[in-house]
Amino acid sequence: MTASGTYGYGTEYKDFIDIDRLGAIVVKGTTLHHREGNAYPRMAETPSGMLNAVGLQNKGVHYFVEHIYPVIKDYRTEMIVNVSGSTLDDYAETSRIINELEHIRAIELNISCPNVKQGGMAYGVTCEGAASVVKAVRRAYDKTLIVKLSPNVTDITEIARAVESEGADAISMVNTFLGMAIDAEKRRPILSTITGGLSGPCIKPIALRMVWQTAQGGTSAYNRYGGDRICS
Repeated sequence: MTASGTYGYGTEYKDFIDIDRLGAIVVKGTTLHHREGNAYPRMAETPSGMLNAVGLQNKGVHYFVEHIYPVIKDYRTEMIVNVSGSTLDDYAETSRIINELEHIRAIELNISCPNVKQGGMAYGVTCEGAASVVKAVRRAYDKTLIVKLSPNVTDITEIARAVESEGADAISMVNTFLGMAIDAEKRRPILSTITGGLSGPCIKPIALRMVWQTAQGGTSAYNRYGGDRICS
């Protein structure tokens, strides 16, 4: 099963691997409207990992429905759409549109996105914010709902229980860790956004600890480990 953002829409790899051998492909983040993404540079290598600040670059859910879905719908593997948004309405409308696609039977909800109506704080860093997204989406979406949790919180078990209470069927752990890299010669951050999401083998022990904590915390939502671009 691939992590969102690492495998595009699957079509990019069809000449290199038999896609049907995969258990599932989580396609790159999809938003209601077209997004250009962040300015370059937006990727940086770090010891045993990498930072990215792509900024959810994509052509929007309507482009996905019209141009991507017809190509991937007949793959003999599960296709899961990663859904992102800037407002609750964005999340709900994007999910509603995807709900109508027969061959997409699950979405992965990215709740690490900033809430533009609340000063830019990520939805997923508070129980109230995380629960509000899941509640809004669950009203519009009746298939399998996976919620991807942010690790940048004090107690991830509380967030897990909050999203489960509003209808999450499963939780995906974990999204990237907030990090930063410096160009020593230029004496400034490498990324145009200053900070970015850290992924790679370096986060695996921390992600595993969070999975264990969440399981110990009593959530009954199916808990998968794979995280965001860790390793096999």
